[in-house]
Amino acid sequence: MSEIVLEKLNQNKNLKLLFWLRNIAILGQLLSVLFVHFGLDISLPIEPMLVSIAVLVLVNVFTGFRLKQQQDQLNISNHEVFVQLLIDVAALAVLIYFSGGASNPFIGFFILQVVIAAILLTPKQTWAIVAVTGLAYLLLSYFNYEVQGLSNHSMSANMHHGMHGDMAGANNDDIFNMHLHGMLLGYLITAILVALFVVQMSKNLRERDQELYRIQQQAYSEAEILKLGMLAAGAAHELGTPLNAIQLISDELKESLIDQDQFKPTLNLLERQVNRCSQSLNDLMTVVRQPRAMSATEQSVNRFVNEVADNWCHLNPSMVLEKELTATDDTEIITDKLLAQAIINLLDNAARVSSHFIRIITRQENNSVDVIIEDTGSGMPEHLKKMLENNMPITDQNGNVRLGLFLVKTLVQRIGGALIFNKSEVGASQVILRLPTVPYKT
Repeated sequence: MSEIVLEKLNQNKNLKLLFWLRNIAILGQLLSVLFVHFGLDISLPIEPMLVSIAVLVLVNVFTGFRLKQQQDQLNISNHEVFVQLLIDVAALAVLIYFSGGASNPFIGFFILQVVIAAILLTPKQTWAIVAVTGLAYLLLSYFNYEVQGLSNHSMSANMHHGMHGDMAGANNDDIFNMHLHGMLLGYLITAILVALFVVQMSKNLRERDQELYRIQQQAYSEAEILKLGMLAAGAAHELGTPLNAIQLISDELKESLIDQDQFKPTLNLLERQVNRCSQSLNDLMTVVRQPRAMSATEQSVNRFVNEVADNWCHLNPSMVLEKELTATDDTEIITDKLLAQAIINLLDNAARVSSHFIRIITRQENNSVDVIIEDTGSGMPEHLKKMLENNMPITDQNGNVRLGLFLVKTLVQRIGGALIFNKSEVGASQVILRLPTVPYKT
């Protein structure tokens, strides 16, 4: 499972959480409006308030249908969640407007939208919600629908006007206005602090989850490599005996057919191939027995790539391999047999899809060097790239498992590098090994 897939699943869960929170809000808003209107006998403009609640119901019906889709078909973005939160803010603002404005104690529920945004959305979207709710609170402090029997401002003014006269009523009116402005200021400060701290905490949690995911993927890859190493060691041991037998038979054939020149090319080819197999098995056993830290050496990248390329050309004389070693000669990397075999695997893959021409390039970067294998093939298909991103061995069209690229990617990642697929300026396919360089010695 890639990080993109993981993020997609998280967004699906976030939308589901928002769906249930909105259900609770709809129920609470509906019960509150009905209780105040019928239970307390306060005449609210119930029609626009019910329309506002109905809009939320329609949004949740739509969200419910979205959530019933298959997980692999459901594509939830931050933008969709952001728009739905804006609708929630607008609906709450309408309800507050028709029920007393800023004097309504439920106006503080705007902070819930800020908290939800800080947890679920990006920092920019969170600050947008802070700005929208703050603006809504400010407007509701000056504009609202006067409800008879619900306006604390009017009730307080009338009561004190009757008891202490016009001056006392006016003073109390000013005090109440100061209270409302204080509530607005308190809300803005609370919203800003919530956005600052909750956004940062959410960011830390996301970074922690990504790091845990990366560690889990690395552990999975290393476990796969360990299993392959055990299988390779067992195979090398089992192949040693029949290979020795083939070598003995080859030697006996050379001695018995020493006078027959027509068999010499075939016997020489057989001997070279047997020696190549023996050397490969010896290298494999050396790698298995010896840790990389003991077998690795610092070497010029140009020299290393040149040696690997020459060895590959010796084994593939029909292929044309052009070398373009543009990295500086004093650029060094950590090399060993595993890295050499990784480059050989990439060259073998290029030879399968490119009829005659392959180019190998070294190119200097900031703190790394690129080893680029370029061929005339069509490049890596997207579905195979996704399999590599998910740390899965590649399976071809015939169902055969091809471990080469999987092993190359795992090796390069373990040494701090990266495997990149690209197209050159002229359209040639490129596989790039981005390798860390050895710091210059002073």
